[in-house]
Amino acid sequence: MYDVVIVGYGPTGMLAAILLGRAGHRVAVVERYTTLYNLPRVGIVHDDVLRMFQEVGCLETIWPYTHFLPVYELAKHGEILLSSDVAPLATHGWPEYTSIYQPSFEKELDIAARAVPNVELFQGQTARAVKQDANSITVTTEDRDGKTRTFQGRYLIGADGGNSFIRSALGIEYENLGFDQNWLVVDAKLLRPRPDLPAMRQLCEPEQPGVTLYMGPNHRRWSFMIFPDESPEDAVKPESVWRRLDRPEGGTAEDFELIRVASYKFQSLYAKQWRVGRAFLAGDSAHQMPPFLAQGLCSGFRDAHNLAWKLSLALQGKADDRFLDTYESERGPSARATIVESMRVGLHVNEREPEKVKLRDDQLRAMQAAKANQALEAKLIAFRVPGFEKGFVASGKPGAGDAFPQAKIRGEREGQFDDVAGRGFIILARGGDPLAALSDGDRDFWNSLGGKVVRLGDGGFADIDGRYGQLMDEYKSDIIVKRPDFNIFAACRNAQELPALLGELRRQLHA
Repeated sequence: MYDVVIVGYGPTGMLAAILLGRAGHRVAVVERYTTLYNLPRVGIVHDDVLRMFQEVGCLETIWPYTHFLPVYELAKHGEILLSSDVAPLATHGWPEYTSIYQPSFEKELDIAARAVPNVELFQGQTARAVKQDANSITVTTEDRDGKTRTFQGRYLIGADGGNSFIRSALGIEYENLGFDQNWLVVDAKLLRPRPDLPAMRQLCEPEQPGVTLYMGPNHRRWSFMIFPDESPEDAVKPESVWRRLDRPEGGTAEDFELIRVASYKFQSLYAKQWRVGRAFLAGDSAHQMPPFLAQGLCSGFRDAHNLAWKLSLALQGKADDRFLDTYESERGPSARATIVESMRVGLHVNEREPEKVKLRDDQLRAMQAAKANQALEAKLIAFRVPGFEKGFVASGKPGAGDAFPQAKIRGEREGQFDDVAGRGFIILARGGDPLAALSDGDRDFWNSLGGKVVRLGDGGFADIDGRYGQLMDEYKSDIIVKRPDFNIFAACRNAQELPALLGELRRQLHA
């Protein structure tokens, strides 16, 4: 009996396995392929995902394979319609957009997962059946020789991609939100320097919509729309690829070695249900979105990060099984909003109707002019993943569901909040000792969760950037209760209100 069986060993499954395994749970990971994919798919990660790499200890080894993208441009035939600066330091303490070479970080996640003794990896095993009862869930697999075996767990995570067997076996359908386009994706390795190429640019050209960007320091990606009169099979032929790359933002065989050419159907799909009994969907099995916000893998990581600590609490008996419903109530609306915004951006930059193209171009030029005159802080993509309105939050309280930022603090040493103060449940307070207002029972409850108390000011940590004091001022509160992930349960004005807030937290865990 495993605590959790994970089907799928892509990045989402890897992260879930590492987090659950390190929390002390016995995890089986079932993967149909015998090796890692070893080709790039993901191109960009956001600041919260870099914070997750930081949490599992992979960021330092992954960093050489990343490349900061300082600007995001919309262009047409070389004219910059609108450029948007990318924040070098965003909410979670890392750059807002960072390009990355996927095989490098998958290799590091694989090393981290295999280093956890209670995580067992079974590659070459294809899931064929799922059965569950009141106490467990069983996955039956088949290897390449036709031999079957079973894996029994208390919970199951289906992280097996867009063609998820687990989703089908659970009888869950996708809702199609309406985006459906065929695109050519070209990945290449740099053979000689091309400093003239843009960092990240959408090609807003009706005759050939596309995008190009760095994929880490030594690789590049181009994506081009495939038109209805061209088959995907023809689009991937070498002559078709080099024809599309014959442009100022492109390259030649002397510049680049093609390492992957594929046609993709960019879609907007949302699973109508994310949980059936003891089984949960995560990653592409739960949602698929166009890549124009670079949020696909990031959304899968957010799923794994949200679900892992909740499963851990349930497995330890520190939360009821019904508490696990907060996974979908939190991640579902967030993922759906991300899909919708990805569609909006895609349809905007890929517009082909002449009148709408002219209107769009005029609007973007006006925004760029206003930005140049410092009359507008133009944000090409101002979208940030929304906080939680429902789920494990104290609704109606300041800060409930907001992101908990990561800034520098100083105690015995100086560094980013997570590394210096720690992770898990945290009471962040300024002024007096918040524990003085708690009863013995409240303290025992907080200790049972592994909860910490972090004090700012005299006798505590120095708020070097002033970020946490600023946040408390915004909330008109001196205390913030942080969840084990990067979100806030709620804030309260003072220590006298803390017992009631912890009472609400306790009630939600044991609904």
